[in-house]
Amino acid sequence: MQIHCTIIPIKTSILLSTAIALLFPLFLVAQKFDKNFHIYILLGQSNMAGRGKITPQYEKIQHERVFMLSKENKWEIAKHPLHFDKPKVAGVGPGLSFGIAMAEANKAVTIGLVPCSVGGTAISRWEPGAYDEATKTHPYDDALARIKEAMKYGPIKGILWHQGEADSKEKNASVYIDRLTALIQRLRKECGDPKLPIVVGQLAHYKSNYEYINNVLPELSSKVKNTILVSSEGLWHGGDGTHFDSPSATELGRRFANGMLQLQGYPSVQKEYIIGKNYTSPIDKNGWEVLFNGNNPNIRWRSIDGDSFPTESWTISDKLLKSIAKAKRKDIITREMFSNFELELEVKLTDSANSGIKYIVAPLKNEKGNTILNGPEYQLIDDCKHNWVTDNKNPTSSTGAAYLLYAPNPKDKNWKCQDWNRIKIIVKGQNVEHWLNGKKIVSYTRGSEDFRKKVAATKFREYENSPIQYGESEWGYILLQHHGDEASFRNIKIRRLK
Repeated sequence: MQIHCTIIPIKTSILLSTAIALLFPLFLVAQKFDKNFHIYILLGQSNMAGRGKITPQYEKIQHERVFMLSKENKWEIAKHPLHFDKPKVAGVGPGLSFGIAMAEANKAVTIGLVPCSVGGTAISRWEPGAYDEATKTHPYDDALARIKEAMKYGPIKGILWHQGEADSKEKNASVYIDRLTALIQRLRKECGDPKLPIVVGQLAHYKSNYEYINNVLPELSSKVKNTILVSSEGLWHGGDGTHFDSPSATELGRRFANGMLQLQGYPSVQKEYIIGKNYTSPIDKNGWEVLFNGNNPNIRWRSIDGDSFPTESWTISDKLLKSIAKAKRKDIITREMFSNFELELEVKLTDSANSGIKYIVAPLKNEKGNTILNGPEYQLIDDCKHNWVTDNKNPTSSTGAAYLLYAPNPKDKNWKCQDWNRIKIIVKGQNVEHWLNGKKIVSYTRGSEDFRKKVAATKFREYENSPIQYGESEWGYILLQHHGDEASFRNIKIRRLK
């Protein structure tokens, strides 16, 4: 094995001293086994390999104690893409964020990631001697060779498995757990650890046939000890309907780390991500899904421009989701996109506060060619004291309005100042309704002649040359606005409509 020992300048998402960042572990240079070099194996198909877009943001993410075993069996500072199964499409996957989370959980160790996933492979290809024609590889045999090479440098501490899209049929699902159990037994034997921790990821929820596999995955932990299943709740694809987008893949990696840390006995693990006794389905018998009810918001929400929930701008207090007054303005969006839906929540504003709920939030290009996430807004503002709207001065900017476009019906408007108010937004096709405390106060049709005329008369005309027009996307995120004031939200739930 050749050791890649070039001094590498590191850019990392974590604040590092220049001196530490430039050091390459001496045990790797000396080709010696080190018990503090913790190695993790990444197995599965394309969503483990990673197909998220590598933007400049993701290009820079590295960590001085997280390494990857390259295609040439060289240890290198880990960066996107980790995998090389299909070089033309390889992108952001869950492996790197997993490695960084594990390194941060134990600052006394260095992490080694061994990418072995192969896109498009069914579980039948993960058996000794099995050949994958599409990639001209032997997935299991090739992975085993890399595992044995990695074992020269440190102990194998765990395996991540995310696969099943290629097996998402009723017939295949019926034998899936048996095949996965056999695979785990083989790998544990090869690694010399009959209790080696195995973390398995749920398939995405945006394809109905994936549920064939998701429905059987919970059986694994009862059949195979020291395994755990982590949730893919809220995670979304990058536009192809198959592969996790970059924020979702990154979040899945953190969930993998939570599962691994729990199996390893670390305290204070965020167990909301773990499927089992600590996880309950967020969908009730009437089709309502919980987006927030006092639980960890990072499961369903993220920063508008990042992977994780912005705790510097938002807080959870008394099971309420609150924007922090005078903090850095950082809107939050759902991890998942929605199309036809009914959204319900409760809102309370402080004195003279301003906020808003945007929906069908989609990437729009403005006049300068910049891409911005934006969409129609259910305006939230203190009608009683905010000087912009008192005395009905600007009705299309008052609470309940489709901001700058449609004013609420004043006869049906019953906003309770500095108290809890029940909000409902219904989007079905192009038709939109705003409700306040049980009464419909706004209705309009997206994409209609009247709608486009109103948009053209506002600041939203900056998107007139965008491939997706303002407010007219079929799919979009839900967004809670941070406007520099304190606004409290609770009991946020959504129901998908046909």
